[in-house]
Formats: sequence, structure tokens, C-alpha cells
Amino acid sequence: MKKVLIAYSKDEKLLNIVDGLKSGFEEQGIKVDREVISKNSAKVYFGRYDLVMVGSLNLGIFGGKIDSEVDLFLQNAKMTTGQDVVAFVQERFWGRSKALKALMNKLESLGCVVKDFRELSNKEQGQRYAKGFKL
Repeated sequence: MKKVLIAYSKDEKLLNIVDGLKSGFEEQGIKVDREVISKNSAKVYFGRYDLVMVGSLNLGIFGGKIDSEVDLFLQNAKMTTGQDVVAFVQERFWGRSKALKALMNKLESLGCVVKDFRELSNKEQGQRYAKGFKL
């Protein structure tokens, strides 16, 4: 059975998106683990999963910044080299691509292979994306 990890910033809007992603993957028979990223997140071993999705808030007045807790979480992640990942941010009018680039740069600096990157806005959009994703 294939396994996916969805790690995301603690936020109500992101939680709804993650719920949609989870249900979309589970409809394909894929096991999904969720990890809320916080200051005291446990070390996570990316190598245990076929795919890791990392989601961040799009912060700043004009957007373009990722959550500092995501950065700390990624520094503590293990077995990241060669791991397939998808980066996603909460959709916002300003700074979307800048926030995605920042998140992708962090992931690539760990040796992860960024398979895709997305801006997601709601549960339905997350579910549609996960249903269409081929592992």
C-alpha cells in the first residue's frame, strides 16, 4: 500500500485543504498520515513515504513568506535526499509564486525532488488535485 505524508502549518484554512487532499488520496486506496507543523514537531522520516506534501501559510503584508515553523520542521526532517515531494501554499492574491519558490528552495536544499507545486484555496480543490495525482 502506498503512503503519503501531508505536513502543514497549523491553520484552519490549511486544515480544510488537507482534509480534501486526504480524502482524495484515500479514494485511490492510498494511506495518508497528517502532521501539523509546530515549534515542537517530532522528527519525521520522509523515506517512509512514497510522497510527502508540505504546506505553508503565505505570510507577509504582500505575501511571499513561508511560516518559520515550516523552516524549522524541514531542518529536523530525516531521509530527505531523493524523496518525492509536493509543495503547496494557501492561495492568496499577493505573493503566491514567491511563497511557493521559497518553499521549493527549502525542499530542494534538503535534496528532495519537487514533483509539483500548487496554490490551493479550499477542500474541494484539494480533493480534486489528490484524486488526479498519480503515484
